[in-house]
Amino acid sequence: MEKVCHLGYQIDSSKNRHHFYENHWKRVALSLLKKHAPSLHGWTLMDYGCGRGETLAYAKEMGLVPVGADVDPECVRLASEFGPTEVLDIANPQRQIPPNSFDVITCFHVLEHVDNPKKILTMLGQACRRYLLVAVPNLSHIPNIRRTWQQPEYVNTGHLQSWDHAHFKTLAELHCGLRVVAWGFDATIIPLLSEIIKRVFGDRILIWLETKLFCRLFPYLGISVIALLEPATPFYKLQT
Repeated sequence: MEKVCHLGYQIDSSKNRHHFYENHWKRVALSLLKKHAPSLHGWTLMDYGCGRGETLAYAKEMGLVPVGADVDPECVRLASEFGPTEVLDIANPQRQIPPNSFDVITCFHVLEHVDNPKKILTMLGQACRRYLLVAVPNLSHIPNIRRTWQQPEYVNTGHLQSWDHAHFKTLAELHCGLRVVAWGFDATIIPLLSEIIKRVFGDRILIWLETKLFCRLFPYLGISVIALLEPATPFYKLQT
């Protein structure tokens, strides 16, 4: 993982719906894992790019044994409250995450920041024994006609690339030795309509609409591409 755009060390999900969504895609992804693997007790989990550590906390609540790694020492310190963490060796990440080393690996909104996502995704796929959970920004979304893409900071300035579902599936399955097991869907924003609803009804109603109704109507136009993946030949199948 190369240099990333600064991650806020504190967020307030109760006052900012976008802060709420920063953790919502993590919960959606982990619920997808739970759906396909009901018994997770004792499974090991590595959160690659653990940030403030929310994924570690959610994973521990589900019975997993989580550890984390991040390039930012302050994030490592914050995340250590929820499980063992270490500063990621970006020159040689495979030293810390060798093949077949964890049952589950999570990587949420990290791949878009790296110089070689194919290399990182392949490494993470080889390191997981059972499942890999990935979330990346969704290139397919309903555009905001009031903000053109030519405007500065239309997207996060630390993003080097992005995908829609089809392109991410191609990357994972044709180039990284992985198979998409299932998709998860977090929230769909309808720019002008969402702005009106926010002004009239507030964030609580808007979050419900964007995560429920709008998400069901336009699931592939959500904030994130969320994928539950497994190696083309999972380690646990090789042992049977």
